[in-house]
Parts: sequence; C-alpha cells; structure tokens
Amino acid sequence: MLPAKAVSLWHAVLEKVEQKTTPQQFATWFRNLEVAELGDRRVVLRVPSKFHRDWIVTYYREVVEEAVAAVLGGARELHLEIGGKAPDALATRQAALNLRQADSAAAPAKNGGPPTPSATDAARTERRSPLRAESSRPHGAVATNARMAPGAPAGGVRTCGDLPLSEGFDFPRFVVGPSNQLAAAAARSLATTAATTLDFHTLFVIGATGTGKTHLLQAAARAAAEPAEGRLVAYVRGENFLNEFVTACAQGAEATHRFRERWRSLDVVCFDDLQLLAGKSGTQQELVHTLNAWSDRGTRLLFAAACAPGEQLALDSALQARLSGAYRLTLRAPDRDTRRALLTAKGRQRGEELPADVLDFLADLPTGNVRELEGALTSVIAGAKLTGTAISLRTARSALEEDALMQRPASSPDRILKAVCNHFEVTMADICSPRRPQALSFARQAAMYLLRERTELSLSEIGALLGGRDHTTILHGIRKIEEADGSDGRVRDHLTRLRSLLER
Repeated sequence: MLPAKAVSLWHAVLEKVEQKTTPQQFATWFRNLEVAELGDRRVVLRVPSKFHRDWIVTYYREVVEEAVAAVLGGARELHLEIGGKAPDALATRQAALNLRQADSAAAPAKNGGPPTPSATDAARTERRSPLRAESSRPHGAVATNARMAPGAPAGGVRTCGDLPLSEGFDFPRFVVGPSNQLAAAAARSLATTAATTLDFHTLFVIGATGTGKTHLLQAAARAAAEPAEGRLVAYVRGENFLNEFVTACAQGAEATHRFRERWRSLDVVCFDDLQLLAGKSGTQQELVHTLNAWSDRGTRLLFAAACAPGEQLALDSALQARLSGAYRLTLRAPDRDTRRALLTAKGRQRGEELPADVLDFLADLPTGNVRELEGALTSVIAGAKLTGTAISLRTARSALEEDALMQRPASSPDRILKAVCNHFEVTMADICSPRRPQALSFARQAAMYLLRERTELSLSEIGALLGGRDHTTILHGIRKIEEADGSDGRVRDHLTRLRSLLER
C-alpha cells in the first residue's frame, strides 16, 4: 500500500499525461495503470498485459517520463511490469481497433500528443532510446527495451518477447570452481574486454542441463551492457530466435527485412540453447547469413548448447562449419567442493546459514545437476520452516526421504573416479594419462562406462574428465565394457564390486 502522498503525486502525474493525450488514448492506455513504487530514483508501474506494456513503451514513454519529471521535480528511471488489473471494455475495444489500424495513416493527436501509429511510425519509434534494463528487476518483469532496434543511443540488453533476464543471474553470483573456471573467465573477457585487446570474438560453451549455461550467458549479457554507452546487447534462446524468424517470414518481406536489420546490427549476442535449432534448416540458414553479418560488424558472440556439434546435435553442415572457428569450452558437472560452495551461496541468498553437516549431506547427493541441488535445498529449507524446526541433518534427511535423489545410486563423478582408482589400485594421473597397458586401459574403460551409466555427463564431458579424450574414444571404451559385461564373468565381477562400493 503506497503512502497517501505517493498516491497524490501519482494522480498529479496522470493529470499531466491526460493533458498530452486525447480522451480516448488516456482511457485506453492510462486509466488502468497502477503505481507500485514512486521513489527518489525510479517509478515502477503495473500494466495488465504484455501488449499494454509494449504499446506504452513504444509510443508513450516520453509522455510519461516528462510528466513524472514535472511532478517529482526531476527525472526518474521508468519500469513497467505485468500484473495490473484487466482493462475495461473501452480499453479492450480500443486495443483491438489500434491493431486493425496498424497499417493505416497516422491520425492527428490533441496537443501534439502521440498519434495512432502506422507500421512506418512503429519502425521509426523503435529507434528511440529504450528504457534501461537493470540487473535486478522485480520477478516476472521483462526488459522493457525488448523491441530495441539498431540505432538506439543508449546501451541495454535486448530480450525477445517475454524472455526476461533472471534475477540474480550475474557474475558476482556465479559460483566458480574447476568445472567452470575457464568458461567463466572467457565469458567475462568476451563481455568486458576492449575490442583492441580481445583474443577471440566467438565463444561456444558446451554443457549438460543444469551446469550453469544460462546463468553464464545472462551474466555476460549484463556485463556487456553495463560499461558501454550505445552498445546493443541481446540475450536470446534458440526457440525465441526461431519463433521470431518464422513470424517475420509469415508477415511478409517488410517484416523479414526489419527482423534482419534488428538482429544483424547488434554488438554483443548471447545465444542460448542452440540445440533447439536442430532440424530447422530454414532458420539455420538464416543464422548462417546473420553470422556472416556479425563477422563483418565485429559482433561478439557467445553460444551455448547442451552438447557439442556433431554429438546428438543435428546442425546443418554450413552452420557447423561457420561455428568451427569458435573458442570452445565445456561446462562440466560441478565437483563436490563447488557444489558445497554453491549450496552455501544459495542458502545465504535465502537468508539461511546451513550447518556444515547439512552442506556435506546435500553436496554428496548423487547429482551434478545444479537445478536438482537447488530443488533439494528448497525442500530442506521449506520443510524446516513449515514444521517450525531448525535446519539440521535430521530434518534435512527427513525432508528428502521421499525424494527421487535419495533413491538414486550415488553417481557424482568424483565418487565414481575415486571408486575406480581404489578398486584397481591406480591413480587419477594414471587414468588421465596417455599410457595404454592392458590393466590401465581396462580401468579407464570401466570409469568411462560407469560415468555414462550413473551420471548425466555427455561423451565430451566424460572425455574432458579423463584427460581430454574425444567423444569417439569414450564411446569405444563404453562399448568394449558393454560387450565384455555380457560374456566375461571377470568383467561382470569387477562392475558388481564397483557398483557395490558406490551404493554404500
């Protein structure tokens, strides 16, 4: 509930807006606005829908900002979030009318206010300075410069449609460990290093689900947008790029031209979930042409995919070839120490200092998936709060008693490799070395087999753990063990003992 003074000031702002718009415009776009915050630095408004928000951002941003500055005695950052009350019947009818008239001539407005826009006016208005995207926006709000076009004079992060940057997905909150240290450093360098000293312009990050790809890309997008005035930065997922391209093609040549102009004039692009373009030949061909334009412009590119091109990712040969020159890095499943540090950080973000034995218990859960770890942490914290008890090892075990993680055999890569080394009396240096005596090769292949069987690691990630071997070598080793398991009793015995060690 806002103070009475803030409500009074907001009514004064609305009066200023009403003076600059027609009665129909005011009734359509401003009568249902709700003010959530009226502070010294920013004003947060709630709107009933995405369409409502986009229309105000595109056509009435300056009107609202001028009214706010006049009433509050200075400029404020303006933010719009979806969540206001639904518009009345008049507003609904007018919104539909505006959509039908999108390609008609502009109508004159009262007091020089915004006209009903034509398609040409819409393209021109897209070039206005966008609202600045913040690294910490309210949950559910999207970057209000989501329609940013080339030529916008202020820096910011452009997102597609309703695709927001997640709160907290920045570099300070990205927990770094051996599994992701190089990828994090490379992404930060790509986002922030001066062009004259940058060693590479395209980074391709590979990682299984839950290894932190999205956090890393969104952090890079934020970091790239912060220091450079005028830099155009985009964070996009493969599905959104696909949908926007298909929609533009369906709307005709002019819309397709606008799509290409908008995308090919960016300075930094963080492209997540590239694997979602697999099998979409038309979109992949468009991306190839866009990559050529980005290369000519010197655009910095950060791609992420759930697996490497050529391994369960059906990219067309032209796109694979175009990405072959990228600096490639793998995000592996976090080791135990990194999982423990991540759980500590996530607990503190929720206001909880977890006991050491609880952290150890959670870090030892059989998963390398960060999302599953966060889910387990949520269950532990919520269970303690709902029962009114302090978090302890006993309450943590109780909270996860029925969880699928507790039914899953121990499967952390660290435990598997330690079990293999202990069982065969070899060291990690031996396992990772290029040496190939028969006994050592068998131990190495057993490690490959168990890592594939009991973790979600890709073949490339297993190869990276075992001395940087390629995925074809890993596949060969796994198949050798599979064949021997069905015919050689000694191999079955070794695997039985190893599984028994892991399930203790």
